[in-house]
Amino acid sequence: MKSYVYVIVLKLLNEILPAMAKAAKKASPAKKDVKAKKGSKAKDPNAPKRAMSAFFFWMADNRERIKKPGMGVAEVAKAAGVEWGKVADKSKWEKKAADDKKRYESEMAAYKGSE
Repeated sequence: MKSYVYVIVLKLLNEILPAMAKAAKKASPAKKDVKAKKGSKAKDPNAPKRAMSAFFFWMADNRERIKKPGMGVAEVAKAAGVEWGKVADKSKWEKKAADDKKRYESEMAAYKGSE
């Protein structure tokens, strides 16, 4: 007898639950209203340009050699990343990056001092 009641209750729940789920879905508020996005802070056009890394100096020297007709920007970047990993002597570009970092720091100090 108990198993028969159990089967009847399960059948009723299977009939009622989908309708309840649809009703709850219609009644729930849109998720768009939950949280507003913050906009990014506007960049000052007078701020000094950030320092480039050694990879970007190397990339400026080697981009045309790596780039082939029909290659997209992402494909060129991936190929360059693989080549950069295999470069044995990176000191030339690391020196350029260190010099550029010093330039950025001095320009940034002057920029912050003028505000």
